[in-house]
Amino acid sequence: MSRAAVAIISVWLALGVAAAEDYLSPELRAKVEDLKAAVETEPSTVATARDRAQTLWEWLNAYSLTGRYVPVNATVSSILTYNQVGGFGGLDNTVRELAILDGDPETLGTLSADTGPYEVRSYATIRQTYTVGTRDILPGGGFVVTRHFMANFGRYQTEDPAADNYISIASSNPNVRFSRSSVSLRGMHGGFRSATDTLTFRVASGRLTQGDTVTITYGDTAGGGRGLLMPDFSSDRMPLPLYLVFDESGLLISLPIQPIRVVGSSASGVHGFAPSVVAVGEPFEVSIRAQDRYYNRAKPPIPGWEVFVNGEPYADIEAGGEAIQVLKGLSFGAPGVYRFSFRSKDGAIEGTANPILVEDHPARRIYWGDTHGHSGFAEGIGTPDRFMVWARDDARLDYVTHSEHDIWMDDFEWNVLADNVRRYSKEGEFIAFLGYEWTIRNYQGGHHNVLFRTPDDRRRIPAQEFGTLSRLYQGLRTLHDPEDVVVIPHAHQAGDYRLNDPLLEPLVEIMSQHGTFEWFGRMYLKHGHQVGFTAASDNHLSQPGYSAPKPGGLAQAGGLGALRAEALTRDALFDAMRSLSTYATTGDRIVLDVTLNDGEMGTRVPFSEARHVKGRVIGTAPIDTITLVKNDEDIWVHDYLTDQDTRTIADGEYQLIFASDSVPYHPNDNPRGWRWWRGALALEGARVATARGADFHTTSAHRLDVTDQGGLEFATYTRGDTSTITLDLADVRRGATLTLRLDAGTEFGGGPPRLRPHRNVPEAEVVLELRNLDRGMLTRVIPFDGYMDSVTLRRPIAKGVSDVIFEIEDEGTRHGDYYYVRVKQANDALAWSSPIWVGGFPKR
Repeated sequence: MSRAAVAIISVWLALGVAAAEDYLSPELRAKVEDLKAAVETEPSTVATARDRAQTLWEWLNAYSLTGRYVPVNATVSSILTYNQVGGFGGLDNTVRELAILDGDPETLGTLSADTGPYEVRSYATIRQTYTVGTRDILPGGGFVVTRHFMANFGRYQTEDPAADNYISIASSNPNVRFSRSSVSLRGMHGGFRSATDTLTFRVASGRLTQGDTVTITYGDTAGGGRGLLMPDFSSDRMPLPLYLVFDESGLLISLPIQPIRVVGSSASGVHGFAPSVVAVGEPFEVSIRAQDRYYNRAKPPIPGWEVFVNGEPYADIEAGGEAIQVLKGLSFGAPGVYRFSFRSKDGAIEGTANPILVEDHPARRIYWGDTHGHSGFAEGIGTPDRFMVWARDDARLDYVTHSEHDIWMDDFEWNVLADNVRRYSKEGEFIAFLGYEWTIRNYQGGHHNVLFRTPDDRRRIPAQEFGTLSRLYQGLRTLHDPEDVVVIPHAHQAGDYRLNDPLLEPLVEIMSQHGTFEWFGRMYLKHGHQVGFTAASDNHLSQPGYSAPKPGGLAQAGGLGALRAEALTRDALFDAMRSLSTYATTGDRIVLDVTLNDGEMGTRVPFSEARHVKGRVIGTAPIDTITLVKNDEDIWVHDYLTDQDTRTIADGEYQLIFASDSVPYHPNDNPRGWRWWRGALALEGARVATARGADFHTTSAHRLDVTDQGGLEFATYTRGDTSTITLDLADVRRGATLTLRLDAGTEFGGGPPRLRPHRNVPEAEVVLELRNLDRGMLTRVIPFDGYMDSVTLRRPIAKGVSDVIFEIEDEGTRHGDYYYVRVKQANDALAWSSPIWVGGFPKR
């Protein structure tokens, strides 16, 4: 112990402060006081950063357990996991910020706000008022008015009081005058991956002292503006982050995020959730959710609903009820497939639920969940309670994991997650699994979600202390029984598919809101790993399991993992994950069953040269194609949707299908980004009467406008998947030609590649002539930077099938061959079975 630390402890005792009252042990207190002094004496260097960060990490976790506010940006992961060359100002400033919080509790002052509720995409005025604490704010100090990078408020401005989104500042102290400037800020409250200029109000003259108030008005309407444009998603804690600067030192002190509520708007859609498999005569429930155009729970008044089963009237629900209505005690007396649909009583809103397979004696049920989602505990938005309520009620999931990033997680937050698992789980109804996301760069192993069977006595193995994939495996094996752990890597910050612990890592996430990454699962299989497939949302807005795409990296609807288990219990679900009894979808609750020589998905069957593959798909929309993959090759494809009779060229429906690959250009890199498809469609010998997009949910990014000339202006994007525009063509002549003029654009997406940065895609022209349709289809490949992106014109059949049974015969002489099935629907939804292996031996 240093002399300085001994002196400090002696002073505490002399003042009558018992050492037991300190939240730190005497040993850690001494280390902390040494750390505080050290960063003021000498900036951290490569030689000192690791030890200092270790002390900061211990201090931060101990401080968090007091229940007091912890700065959301406080993280030391990059220091503890690898040697960083360069400055360590972030480490030193975190020490300084925590030192202020560790001292006088009144130093920070208090912050309050108008908390709403406010309606999505409305204009509102919100005031945040700061009351100065025991430390004065001097000239050069002030307030940094930041934006959370995911909260799509209107763009702040301070130049025109008569315009929208005007931000103003005022103080109760008449002697204080503010000036406007900016600071460069990166992270979740600035430019997430690179710094951006951020609005700052500095004290130009005067001095703010204890008790003075400062009010920042977002959407000030005094000059004539409409207010601040609200985001398009609802939340119980919509962030308006605010940072305090005491003086010219420039040290930013984050103030606690206030619980500003944003709620949904009027109902414009309806969606139903039903169990996928039930027994004849078994009671079940169907949840009917009224939603606005952005998938938020709709605000009152809620319309009345007409409920149909297989097109026949079934029930009526009166208007004026809750946004979520649950029909209970339902049952069917005969086997078959049943489909619920809903229509508002004025006929303006229609929707469906997922199909229900009713069997005499179901051997397995299908349970739907999301093992990868975030809240405001990390770089996301919303509270952990909101996360759980959304999963249970809005998304009607059977299971979920709130897998927060460990690099932003402290011990207090970990305890909250564990407590939520206990509070919200109910056997037979809803199961939450405790877990976290091990968050490390792809060249150190990539992101992996870690799930535990039970929430009790579970110690996380964080990236801060276990900074490579092999160390993660080692730590989990040392501190936990592998039977109680599931590790799931994902692709957008790509897991290292060369490594796999067969006792810990049974599943691979191949799709999320970040994109579609089937290649990622294929790479694990090619490297000999016996893994199953799952999908998840990676939603960051406390909306697991059912949410609209957002501009930026999370640009599509989230995926779901299907578990085939005997019961909705904690052990049955966890055992299904560990036994690979899973399949993945892009969010639609497609019923999928695949066997090979009577072996179920995720299993290894005895060797046989004859391989008999059987399956059934019950879709949420007409089936487009079913593909059988063997050893990384598509060996059988059946098209159920293309009208292959070329004589049918006439007025009616045609489809434009855009596709781009997400495979990384360099091995072991992050995936290629989203590709924009923006431009105009001109027609000769036909015109567009109407157009609709299969997956056009992002109102700010998708576009479909039919022109007065019968053409089309459009915008969409793909990343390892397809995006389909259905055209209703009129006045079609056999020589009709469609000319696509594609604008230049730039690839985008989170977890950007390190070795091949997002590229600028050049403009292009694609000519599609109806007379060149070959059995109803015409594809034009657009080579770009080593990729073969494509545009396809297709003539679909009038009414496709949504329930398909298939059988395929194959032969093989090699042990260890593996097979899986990919399903594509007319609405661009996908599903993948977990593989089945023939012969050979599992890795152990």
